[in-house]
Amino acid sequence: MTSPSKRKKKVSIYVLIALLAFILSLILSNTNQLSKIEYAIQDNFFEIRGPISVENSPIVLVEISEQADSEIPEKWPWPTSLHAKLVENLNKAGAKAILFDVLFSQEDRFNPKNDTLFSNTIKRYGNVVLAGDIERIRIGGKDEFNPIFPIPLLREDNPNPMGFVSTYPYPDGYVRTYNIGRTYQDKNYFMLGLEGLKLYNDIPESEIDSFDSNSKESIFNLGEYKIERDNLNTFIINFYGPEGHFPSKSYEEVIDDPSYTTVMEEEAFEINTFDDPELGIGLLYEEFFKDKIVIVGATMPTLQDFHATPYSSADLPRPGFEIHAHAIQTILDGNYIVRQSNSLRLAIMFLMALTLVFINRSYGLTWGFGLMILMMAGYYGVSIWMFLNYAILVNVMGVVISIFLSQVSTVGYEYFFEEREKRRIKGMFSSYVSPTLVDQMIESGEEPKLGGDDTYMTAFFSDIVSFSTFSEKLEPKQLVTLINEYLTAMTDIINDQGGTLDKFIGDAIVAFYGAPVPMKDHALRACISSQLMNNKLIELREKWEKDNWPDIVWEMQHRVGMNTGDMVTGNMGSERRFNYTMMGDNVNLAARCESGAKQYNVFTMVTESTKNEAEAQGDDCLFRLLDNIIVKGRSKPVKVFEIVGLRADASSKTFECINLYEQGMESYFKQDWEVAVKFFEQAILLEAHPKNPSQLFIERCNMMKLNPPEKNWDGVYIMTSK
Repeated sequence: MTSPSKRKKKVSIYVLIALLAFILSLILSNTNQLSKIEYAIQDNFFEIRGPISVENSPIVLVEISEQADSEIPEKWPWPTSLHAKLVENLNKAGAKAILFDVLFSQEDRFNPKNDTLFSNTIKRYGNVVLAGDIERIRIGGKDEFNPIFPIPLLREDNPNPMGFVSTYPYPDGYVRTYNIGRTYQDKNYFMLGLEGLKLYNDIPESEIDSFDSNSKESIFNLGEYKIERDNLNTFIINFYGPEGHFPSKSYEEVIDDPSYTTVMEEEAFEINTFDDPELGIGLLYEEFFKDKIVIVGATMPTLQDFHATPYSSADLPRPGFEIHAHAIQTILDGNYIVRQSNSLRLAIMFLMALTLVFINRSYGLTWGFGLMILMMAGYYGVSIWMFLNYAILVNVMGVVISIFLSQVSTVGYEYFFEEREKRRIKGMFSSYVSPTLVDQMIESGEEPKLGGDDTYMTAFFSDIVSFSTFSEKLEPKQLVTLINEYLTAMTDIINDQGGTLDKFIGDAIVAFYGAPVPMKDHALRACISSQLMNNKLIELREKWEKDNWPDIVWEMQHRVGMNTGDMVTGNMGSERRFNYTMMGDNVNLAARCESGAKQYNVFTMVTESTKNEAEAQGDDCLFRLLDNIIVKGRSKPVKVFEIVGLRADASSKTFECINLYEQGMESYFKQDWEVAVKFFEQAILLEAHPKNPSQLFIERCNMMKLNPPEKNWDGVYIMTSK
């Protein structure tokens, strides 16, 4: 769709297109729907990367599972004495930190002494972190916050602060980040994972940054760990793998020692999975929990502690306590994921948009479309590469939408621009040339070069014979009706043959072939037009006779003159009023041919250049030489020819007449006047019109006999009138 007109399109328009596409893409990329797509793309990066080994991780999990609930005689919520036993066994096994992702906000429903036992166990070992949360309730249009903290007994006897277990899902319901902490009633609380790390590494309070949920510092210092903030109070969790990636044991396996009997042991046979002294087996001896961070959490569906994450989905969510495990492991390894900076993202979005629109401007929409696909695919590939190699989350949708909208906007503008150009060109040329030619001009992109350009083409002049007589014998209204019918019919023929109407001068028609759209066969089309016009005039005369017009009307004749050569075409005139026209010496010669045809008793006269150009493209027309003349106003001779008619319409009589006439002309140029006259006298009997060239040359030969030219006469005849 490229065309020369593209060069006229202002650079500022394309910069504006890129800017608008950039702004719109920025707005769209922040909508919920496209944000969700962006999240999904980034989640897929984890799948592409695959799991990361946690073989040497200090984190193990204890599952409050359906299996445990079936093996423990009491159903959930279990007596807190079991949790005391769990803590005791884990400490026997060498656990360094025990984190409960369980909310002990209600007293034991079996016996209050169970809570006392649990509290004393927590106090004795001092390595337990209990969970807390804040429940938000909407009441009367206002948010009310209800604390869900461990019962006072457990909270007061625990030397360690509780850790919050709140999750903060994205708008699509997925958990991707982990909070550092939360403030409630002017008191700061860390998340469960951070409290566990403090305990695990014995990090003193002096080595922990002062907690401020609104801090804009990029790093939060937790002892030796430098947590890279994502947005104020959060960091991105680098999920190490799918559900079940960390080593885990079911709850009942950890409490199953000689002092506790599970349902299976009671019903079948006794095997103590934690400690079986008789067999010398159990978790106690495997060092499964030695020096570990143990996270206790629910996998029972009825407890509904499940969340969608990059490695899971809303249909198959991940147990909540695993989120703490991945967050802790991210901190331990310093394996943080960071986001592409907003300033860089915006710069890339605009640069991509600008590049694409200018590719479209310079090379066309086809190249632009190809580049759009390449840029989208390439940027997506780079995004994956950046994540895999540098753990950088690159925003994909913003850039992709910017690229897409740039292409769509450019296509829209190009379509508008092209349609506007089409309307302008059609408006400019619809009265000059045929609709087919206008469409060809538009589709080819060859807009005429206005202002005056050299063009090799054919000029065409026609005029009604003795038109002044019509003016004398017809009423003005009759004359207008007649001329309009005549000019309409003749102009239609010119347009149908691809000619361009220059102007009407009264009854005269001025046209040209080969501009504004170049055509190889312009001379042939012009010659054919003249003969079709002659045939049409015969039809019109028959019609006018039937319509009872005066005899002068149905005897009307017209003459046509043509010349082919270099001419100047373009819009010419004043700044306020101009016309697409032609000028030059070759134009004048065409006009001389029209007026000179009268002297040779013919109705169509063309120059040798027109004849040669026409015959080079086809043999549709029959030509015969009229003379070798020097027209008034020129010094060089030019051969002129009559178009006798269309070859398809010619009879044998016509061909014989031309043959005799050409033999006469051959004798004429040899100054053999007698022989020439004999051939012309034979040809005159076959001529189509009473007045004809044969008659003219008989008279001229007789004149030459009386006044012979010089012996070195070159056959040139000098015309003394127009």
